[in-house]
Amino acid sequence: MATASKRITRKQLRQPDWFQVSSGNALEYFSRHQGLVIAALAGVLLLGAAIWGWQLFKQRQNAAAAREFTKAMELYQSEKHGDAIAAFENVKSYRWSRYAVLAHLYLANSYLAINDLDRAVSDAQRSLAATRPNSLYRQIALITLATAEEQKKQCKVAIEHYSAAQNIGAALQSRAILGKARCAEELGDAKTALAAYKEYLNDNPGSSLAVKIGELEAKEAAVTAVK
Repeated sequence: MATASKRITRKQLRQPDWFQVSSGNALEYFSRHQGLVIAALAGVLLLGAAIWGWQLFKQRQNAAAAREFTKAMELYQSEKHGDAIAAFENVKSYRWSRYAVLAHLYLANSYLAINDLDRAVSDAQRSLAATRPNSLYRQIALITLATAEEQKKQCKVAIEHYSAAQNIGAALQSRAILGKARCAEELGDAKTALAAYKEYLNDNPGSSLAVKIGELEAKEAAVTAVK
């Protein structure tokens, strides 16, 4: 059965609707707080302009850094390491560019190439601090740092960095394992060295390191027999 629609009274018709009430309240608020409202709007506009300006600045930094990085890479690949160092230092000056992190990494390897180990360690540490966890770039930074430490005869700390690089599932795990094995052997830790060399051989069958593994196993057997 249909029900009669609810009648609207004259009193209800004379009452303002929600839009009238809301807009009226808004206008009243604006008139009372005009200065505050204008200041808030100005703040929003300034924030938007600042964000836009920052993005524009970063784009320009990246574009300029990319050009300088290309020049530096050409020098590096030509093994002109002294000139490459100066070029990568220039790239590094674009500190807000994504190329600045790469500049530190290539600087570390350039310093390794000219045997300036202290500076190699310094730039490798700076690139390590700026790379994302579990990334290939972080693995490269760890191996570069460990290589410099190994050459400085700081094998104990080098093993820590080689191990950290090994734990990253990227392309250079085998290189990290091999570095750890060398350092363990240098420290006289034949057990750790042997385990690392075997792990490397599992990933690289047919390697000539099979001979070294045999030698280490023979030494370990001799030491055990003496005990």
